[in-house]
Amino acid sequence: MESLCIGRTIIASLRWLLCCCILVWTHDVMQCIAMSVVPTPHQRPDLLTPGQLDELVQSPHIGYVDRKSESTDIFVIGTSHFRCNSAREVTSLIERVRPDGVVLELDPERVLRLTKLSQGFDENGAREGRSRDAEDILYGADFVAAINACQRLDVPLFLGDEYARETKRRLSERLLNWEAYSPEPLVKAFFASVSGDGGRRQKVRMNLLKTFAQDPQKLAPIALTSSPPFLLASALALFDNGAMAYDGSVITNTVETIASIIASFLVSSLLFNTVIAERDEVLAASTMYASSVVRSLKDNASIRQRWQFTVSQEKEELAADTNRKPDSLPLFTLKTPLKRAGVRNLNLFEPRWLKMIDQVTKENDALDAKTFGCVRCINKFYSAISVNGVEGRYADVIFERVGTLATIKELKEGKRLVSGDRRISVSIEGGDSFVADASNLSVSEDGYMVATNVTPVDSAGLNDVLSSKKVSTESVRMVVVVGLLHGNG
Repeated sequence: MESLCIGRTIIASLRWLLCCCILVWTHDVMQCIAMSVVPTPHQRPDLLTPGQLDELVQSPHIGYVDRKSESTDIFVIGTSHFRCNSAREVTSLIERVRPDGVVLELDPERVLRLTKLSQGFDENGAREGRSRDAEDILYGADFVAAINACQRLDVPLFLGDEYARETKRRLSERLLNWEAYSPEPLVKAFFASVSGDGGRRQKVRMNLLKTFAQDPQKLAPIALTSSPPFLLASALALFDNGAMAYDGSVITNTVETIASIIASFLVSSLLFNTVIAERDEVLAASTMYASSVVRSLKDNASIRQRWQFTVSQEKEELAADTNRKPDSLPLFTLKTPLKRAGVRNLNLFEPRWLKMIDQVTKENDALDAKTFGCVRCINKFYSAISVNGVEGRYADVIFERVGTLATIKELKEGKRLVSGDRRISVSIEGGDSFVADASNLSVSEDGYMVATNVTPVDSAGLNDVLSSKKVSTESVRMVVVVGLLHGNG
């Protein structure tokens, strides 16, 4: 009986360890974060030689995909989000590759939490300490390092992950879907991760075992999180002798143990399929979308603008920007384009947009003469920074050149329910199209973009603009920063 007890203890412990390893690797989704930039011109070096490429992908934590049909090179770096060498490795890769864009395994909420922490602000934007270097941050140093490197080198940043609540919602929906418990993806991913793939230059996989061997600190999250369940399972198995006291059947105990192992493995498969594999698809789609946005920049079909602004709630007492030129047109970014004669209702509460509307409505007495421009934003990245000692934002926005003039039809003042801060509801109607030019763009003191020398164009003129865009033959080079378990997804 003693040997049986010890055997059950070992098996139960291994069962818990398996589940915990899966949970630890997905901690960045299932738990919250624990815890003035002037870009320089982006000088991209010549294409990497085969020797330089081979040298890069020899690192076990770096994967590579060459999508020749789309002229796109993708470097994927697997990281541990806890403090280790990952932050330095991410910085080194971005500096050596000088990519056209970097995709992060983050959503907007996590970006702000991380960058507020690194800049010394609390959740409410109050200063709580000095700014920290990436390597001084316990959790998320790899992402902070990527953000800092991209801002310094003027590389566009893209967010590739879904919101954590979306992952949790999908996990809840999959609980009664038996296909979600299939162990096949988990088994395939395990063998792919430990074997690597260093022979083919068009696709190189990471090798997790070599990665952990080179930097054992990357195992720290797994060891720390797995220890309590391991010890608890051992204690329960050692001291729970009730079953053996009243039923000494070896067959019964063996069946119970096997059933518990199978159940644990199926739960691990569910977690992997939902939290890892399905998010791999999200990250892959985001990466290809980001490469298409970069391509639109090369084709001159879109414009990229970077700037800084403050988010202080003391904004209402400050006057709107009075230094704008008479012929300037404020620009508002939308996710979907505004069509001619289309009506859109906007609920605005950010200080910069309130200032923009105040400026537009102040300049004209007639309501239907209050006009601003709307452009479709195809990528936006905001991170927290310090602007003159107060919380601000670094904005990196890419939008389509063709926009639509919007006329204000109705405006209602209001208050936000929880904070009581000012908000306004604005109804707008789409008018003529216009084409923005990067040379005529600027940013107001209040943090919104302004275009000058804007001339409406008709359908014929718009077609001429669209047909005259160049088609770049230059390849697109991307870097993707993800957790280690997503590296081969």
